[in-house]
Amino acid sequence: MMNKAIKITLGFILVGSAVFAQSLTDARKAIDAEQYQKGKAILNTLTSTQPTNPENFFYLGNLYLTTSPIYIRPDYIDSAKTAFNKGIAANVEFPLNYVGLGAIELAKKGNPRANFDKAISLTKKKDHVTDLYIGRAYVNAPVPMIAEGMVHLNKAKVLNEKDAQLYLVLGDAYRSEMKNSEAFSAYRTAFDLDKTFLRSKVELGKINKMSKAFPEAIEEFNSVIALDANYGPAYRELAESYYQWAWTSQKEYDGRIKQALQYYEKYMDLTDRSLDSRLRHADFLYLTKDFKALEAEANEMAKLDKVNPRVLRYLAYSAFENGNFMASSQALKDFISKVEPSRLISQDYLYLGRAQMKDTTMFVEGLANINKAVELDSTNAAVMSEIGQALYKGKKYVEAAQAYEVAIKNPERALLDYYYLGMSYYFNYGAQKAANLNPTKDLLVKADTAFSFLVQRSPTTQAGWQYRGRINRLMDDENDSQGLAVPFYETYVKLVTIDKPELAAKSTAGLIEAYNYLGSVAARKDGNTAKAKEYFDKVLVLDPSNATATQAIAAISGSN
Repeated sequence: MMNKAIKITLGFILVGSAVFAQSLTDARKAIDAEQYQKGKAILNTLTSTQPTNPENFFYLGNLYLTTSPIYIRPDYIDSAKTAFNKGIAANVEFPLNYVGLGAIELAKKGNPRANFDKAISLTKKKDHVTDLYIGRAYVNAPVPMIAEGMVHLNKAKVLNEKDAQLYLVLGDAYRSEMKNSEAFSAYRTAFDLDKTFLRSKVELGKINKMSKAFPEAIEEFNSVIALDANYGPAYRELAESYYQWAWTSQKEYDGRIKQALQYYEKYMDLTDRSLDSRLRHADFLYLTKDFKALEAEANEMAKLDKVNPRVLRYLAYSAFENGNFMASSQALKDFISKVEPSRLISQDYLYLGRAQMKDTTMFVEGLANINKAVELDSTNAAVMSEIGQALYKGKKYVEAAQAYEVAIKNPERALLDYYYLGMSYYFNYGAQKAANLNPTKDLLVKADTAFSFLVQRSPTTQAGWQYRGRINRLMDDENDSQGLAVPFYETYVKLVTIDKPELAAKSTAGLIEAYNYLGSVAARKDGNTAKAKEYFDKVLVLDPSNATATQAIAAISGSN
């Protein structure tokens, strides 16, 4: 059973009991200001010095549930459960620790009903707090159950419509369903009921931020700071607002990002730099691409928790962006070994693959990880264009082709990727042939396929037609040419002499190559010496001393 003093102590922003008012108020203020380490320290002291008070354990368990989702810190779930069970051991008649156990079931995607029913059975008929916290548990579950939560929140409202905390949770419920008007009204009511309830005023600003009304959101957060210049969450929201606002204007981007970072540092100064607040800071540094600061923050977090998967992720990401590729690769391997497979994201594999590719001995392993990233999100293929280009310039044509095969899986791929894909296969074939390695003509088929796609999408790309001519010339029978390259060389000639004659002056070598080939096919395959002579004459106009054309004309003249 709960007496009047106990009822008004429940919740993070509710007033403490008469006996422990200062300590519970300090804990409530610290937690609301996101000074989680300070809040936990106070509550740990309370549970130690007052082990028979079930409220202390409820606050402590709820703190663990509030500060870290189960997929980030599963050990917090165990800590919360321990606290709630100790609270029940202290007083089996106190209902809220059963609510806490039900919230744990929701966090684990289990059934909370038995614990919630037990809590309700222990609650006086006019007491609204149990329904308030059951509703809150449903709303804040990893998979929110808003309908179930609203049932209990409405019951609580019937019993006490003057509780500011109730309207805060109602606002959260409405906002999760994108009912921003209803959410705004609920948060405003919460603040009207308690003008010291700054959390509700911050939530009003967040509604504006969600609606991309950034100046209005910033004005709201500044009004919170005017009431209490040391209220940290307002600075965090200012930082996030300036970050989002920065993306709306290229001209204002740098200035707004700078302001965002300054406000976040202010937020960190006002919190106790606990691991949880540092993790949120790291999220922000990653978004703003401040990788130097992120790596420094990640290393500081590693001192607090060497096995936290999220810390390892940021160590890896920031190390890569700062050029520390070996450290990045190792951190990602450690991270992947510690986290559940379902928690891995495409970026994890992408960073690992890119880091491994910086070591030429790990190309195959790196490519495999990038392929995993592409399977999860095809837009990740974009990075392979840059990798492929570096490999191509280094004359690593086998690896370059493999890289560009991944690059073209990108839905927003560039046609240039097909050009370099074709070139990589073409030069790979040429290098093997020069080394007498008897290369398979499948390489030529793949090269031709790439250039075929290129010229279909960009018919005026003369290089595409020229290389299709060269490739098909190589695919032809050396001793009995079937003229496979003729249509491609003809298209190339037409393109640079008729369709775009301004290209002719820059295409002399290409035209000589095409005319010599076309003349040879006309003479040898078709037996059309007149047509052949026309082609060879065109060569001599461009290059009067060209040996191939000179010898061919002499042969034609002698045969006549």
